Amino acid sequence: MGCLAAPFKFVGCLGLLAALFIGWLYRDRLSSEARKVFGSIAGKEAPAAAGRPGSRSLVTAHAKIDSLNGWGADSVVLSASEVASMIGAGLDPSLRSQLDSLQVELQDGSIAVRARLATARLPRELVGPLSVALKPTEPIEAAGPLTVVGSRKAEWALRSFSIRGFPLPRDAVPKLVSKALGDPTRKTVPVRIPAGIREIRLRPSGATLYGAPRA
Repeated sequence: MGCLAAPFKFVGCLGLLAALFIGWLYRDRLSSEARKVFGSIAGKEAPAAAGRPGSRSLVTAHAKIDSLNGWGADSVVLSASEVASMIGAGLDPSLRSQLDSLQVELQDGSIAVRARLATARLPRELVGPLSVALKPTEPIEAAGPLTVVGSRKAEWALRSFSIRGFPLPRDAVPKLVSKALGDPTRKTVPVRIPAGIREIRLRPSGATLYGAPRA
C-alpha cells in the first residue's frame, strides 16, 4: 500500500512546488489584489479618476499651465484627461507609437497608465513564461510617480508593470524600461512637459501643478 501511495505523494509535491512557484512569480499582483480587497472592506479606498488623451483636453491643459507663467496663478489642477493628454504629447515619439488606447488613472502620489503595447521590443527574458504566448499587441498597465526634474523635464518612475494582467517582479521593471528605451543607463521614462511647472502633486481628484515661486 505504501508503494502504491508513493507516486501520488510525488505528484502532490510537484503540484505544491508549482503552486509556490506561481505564487512567487506573481507575488506583486497577489499583494496588490489583497490590498484592494482589504482596503475595500475597510472603506478606505479612494475612488480613482481616469481619462484619455484628446486634442481638446491638451488645449485646456496648456491654457491652465499658461496661467502659471503669466497670469499670476500659484497652482492649477489638471483633470485625468488633461494629464493623459500632457503625457501622451510628452512621451518620446518612438515609445508613443507603440502605445494604443492610452488611458491614465490618477492615484495618490502616482499615475497608472493602461494601453495596448506592441510587444516586438519587449525583452522576452524579462517577461518570463508568458513570452511564448505573447500576441503582437497586449494590454499592459504601469504605475509610478511622476516627478519634475528640470525645465520642461519630468521622469516617470515605474514601480509596477503588468502585461495581460500578470505583473512582472518589481526588480525587473527598471530593466524592462532600459531595454525598451534602448539605454542601459535609463531606469525611468522621460516625459517632456510645458515650461513653468516646478512640481506635480498627484491625487485621485486631480493633478496639482505648481509654478515657480514669485519674487
